Amino acid sequence: MNHPRARAARFLCVVYLLALGLAAVPALAEQAAAPARPVSILDDYQFQEQAKKGLDYLYNMDFAAADATFSVIATRYPDHPVSPFLQALVPWWTIQLEPSDTSEDEEFLAFMEKVLDLCERRLDANPRDLDAMFFKAGAHAFRGRLLSDRKHWLKAARDGQQALKYLQKVVELDPKNDDLYFGLGTFHYMADVIPKKHKILRPFARLFPKGDREKGLQELDRAMTRGRFVPTEVAWTLVQLNYIFEQNFPKTLVYAQWLRQRYPDNALFHLYEGRAYERMGRFGDATRVFQEIADRHEKQQTGYTDAVGEQALYVLSRVEMQRRMYPQALAHLETLEGLMARRPVNTEYRALGRLRHGMALDVLGRRKEAVRCYKDVMSMEHDQARDWAKGYLKKPFRDPTQRAAK
Repeated sequence: MNHPRARAARFLCVVYLLALGLAAVPALAEQAAAPARPVSILDDYQFQEQAKKGLDYLYNMDFAAADATFSVIATRYPDHPVSPFLQALVPWWTIQLEPSDTSEDEEFLAFMEKVLDLCERRLDANPRDLDAMFFKAGAHAFRGRLLSDRKHWLKAARDGQQALKYLQKVVELDPKNDDLYFGLGTFHYMADVIPKKHKILRPFARLFPKGDREKGLQELDRAMTRGRFVPTEVAWTLVQLNYIFEQNFPKTLVYAQWLRQRYPDNALFHLYEGRAYERMGRFGDATRVFQEIADRHEKQQTGYTDAVGEQALYVLSRVEMQRRMYPQALAHLETLEGLMARRPVNTEYRALGRLRHGMALDVLGRRKEAVRCYKDVMSMEHDQARDWAKGYLKKPFRDPTQRAAK
């Protein structure tokens, strides 16, 4: 799993309308909407309950139970786009846990293609079909997000355009639905912030309406406080926005803990809780959280994948070094290296972990071993880690207190 900042460039402004995606399930079931609003399957209370049950399983990483629940819905509504849309969420969350693994891509994309096909059929029969427009927007948003993660920028941008187009049509038909401001708020925020932070994406930003950070945050707050069905998805988005872009770590922690209270077995929510503690300087709490994650990974708890374990072990060792617990950090770095040796992918934690391994050895007076670590880093593809390693080959890393004593 890549570091959140390394992944930030992949949050292409428009395709981050995944707000549409996870919000899509029952987001249009607002009973207080105007009478002229078209009827939706999502007004069906029985469907709402079944979908909510499946989503609760999904967010708690019980993928088998979620898949079984969504399969029941698919059997009951075989010709409605909601069925393949929900079924696609299982491979989607699997991808989020192991972003470098493309083995789930084909299944996910096949479900989204089916969603789009069913939506087209419904729109051919009725151009005002609310469900068809909504799920078409969601399918384009989700597919575009995956394409952006795979660095297919132009295809992702085209999907983003389609997602925004159909979302705007849905808002026209159902303007009183507060849940829809999840998608709008995420778009307005990202379309403003992303191009400013990532020059490479500015040409794509010209394909879309101008963003507005403040408006986006207000719309997200509206969806969070007034929406009926999307608080979980809004909170997850706000966790990421506050951590990666706003760098407001107390707010990150508030939303992460809100999610953790409801879904204690979600590994991603768990990781961000720990990261927020670290960035706030609450190292004792950070150590506790990342040790919990590492333990769950070791026990092979569902959702606590090797990518999650890799990240937890690295940050845990970093926190321990900040607390000057070098022997403990060294032990976790050795565990991390053993884990990475078994993984088929090569992430940034391979170089960063090896670098910190050398740093811990330096502090413990094991210079020859530290030098071997730094030399290993010099052959790895991570510019920043190589720069640090080059410096430490010339001059050993010292604990800040040791430097201060001199």
